[in-house]
Amino acid sequence: MLPLVLSAALAAPAQPPSHDAANAVYKGLLDPGLVVGPTQRVKFAPPVMADGLSAAQQKAVIEKVIGTDYPFAEFTRQSVVAPQVVRIGDARPSDPAAPARTVDVYFVAYGDFAATDDEKFLDRLTRTGQGTGTGRSLSPADLEKRKIIIPDPKREGFGLAEFDFLEKVRLKLTGHAAWSKTADSVAAAAEVDPRFTTDAEFPNQWKSLSKEGGAQKVGPATPYGGAGMYLKMTRLHEPAGAIFVEQHVVFAEPAGWFAGANLLRSKLPAAVQINVRAMRREWLKGR
Repeated sequence: MLPLVLSAALAAPAQPPSHDAANAVYKGLLDPGLVVGPTQRVKFAPPVMADGLSAAQQKAVIEKVIGTDYPFAEFTRQSVVAPQVVRIGDARPSDPAAPARTVDVYFVAYGDFAATDDEKFLDRLTRTGQGTGTGRSLSPADLEKRKIIIPDPKREGFGLAEFDFLEKVRLKLTGHAAWSKTADSVAAAAEVDPRFTTDAEFPNQWKSLSKEGGAQKVGPATPYGGAGMYLKMTRLHEPAGAIFVEQHVVFAEPAGWFAGANLLRSKLPAAVQINVRAMRREWLKGR
């Protein structure tokens, strides 16, 4: 019996691992969840589009996402300016001094899913829409100094990024990111790593931005923690060439960021639309 089992295993390709098994950052966001406060964690919901669904099941998922917002044909049409669904909400639990927010984005892009075999294309795709700012990857020496070990450097890494958010906050964050691929989908996940909150070289912090006499004023640095996201891109059976993209974000919003103004709902949808269109263009470019 054993030789027959081994022969069968060699004759048929092994099934790709699940994202839970292959992507430690993604798995951690789902359980135990993202750290968003001194004692709070928020568990991300699993993707709305699971792997292994039939064409009819995939369509049912999309119809549930769009509800009455858009007709299915309009939402899935092959156009850079096709609609997207953006939902902004509050996460639970969260720290009253820095409530946790959620942003969920859904849209359809068109391209060759096989292009995700190219690591350069995948890197370019997942970086699309990050906007202006500065950043650098942490070197093996940086990680060794902090006793951090990466099991698979090709699919996992750490990086420092500094950028302005909605023109009101300057963020300097050190993130831990990883990506994984199955036969049906690609998942990329990242989180602000709490091990760097007070790091001397790569601290997680925010500074307020304001205008005084036409000049920009930058406030003092304050430690920051509590931001993560995952992006899942799933190949659809129909329409041909379509990829369903969903992005889920959770982040803490300290009270000092927007001085009580609800800028997320007023400004974020327009910024998301720009990023969605940029990603659709990258899919069309391919490798």
